[in-house]
Amino acid sequence: MPVCCDPKDYGGVFDERMARHSLRGFRKRGLDSTAGPMIGALARRRLEGATVIEAGAGIGSAQVALLGSGAERGIAYELSPGYESVAAELLEEHRMTGRVEWHTADFVTHAGAPADIVFLNRVVCCFPNMPAMVDRATQRSGRLLAMSYPRRRWLVRIGLRGVNAFLWLRRTTFRVFAHDPGEMAQRIEGAGFTEVDSGRTAVWEWKVWERGRD
Repeated sequence: MPVCCDPKDYGGVFDERMARHSLRGFRKRGLDSTAGPMIGALARRRLEGATVIEAGAGIGSAQVALLGSGAERGIAYELSPGYESVAAELLEEHRMTGRVEWHTADFVTHAGAPADIVFLNRVVCCFPNMPAMVDRATQRSGRLLAMSYPRRRWLVRIGLRGVNAFLWLRRTTFRVFAHDPGEMAQRIEGAGFTEVDSGRTAVWEWKVWERGRD
């Protein structure tokens, strides 16, 4: 099984046009229904002075919110090259350019030194190799790990199958995945983390885990 999806096809789905659409949505409505609550949960457990790694950073909207909520520095990984210039525009707009280290690269294969917090919003469902993504996230998190993913509901799974059918018709190899939340939690907790917060919407579920102290 590959570590990640084909970068070419990923960039074809998440291109600059989609990035511009996301930017307009963020400027109009703010964070999505999982990023906002997750960042709120992290802020309640102290973001001040923290370095946050984000995998699948998109247009950088969560970076803006994390830094605005007290984090000191961000390290962003986004696989699609179509998002980099849009993210740069948003970070400059909020005067945060110098506080975010941007990587157009795969987090799983390119993540560097650990940080205080690892943030993954609606990302693990885009990767076929869930264990590699989750394990890399736990390895790089020194204190907190926040992650959202599709709920294990039949309506959600039918919806994901519809998305994949559409992608198949487009002749792209990119797919979305409904990984087992129990297996993800087991891997995270097996790496020494304890769940400390959670929430859900009709489609998405999110959790925050904290690394245990010796």
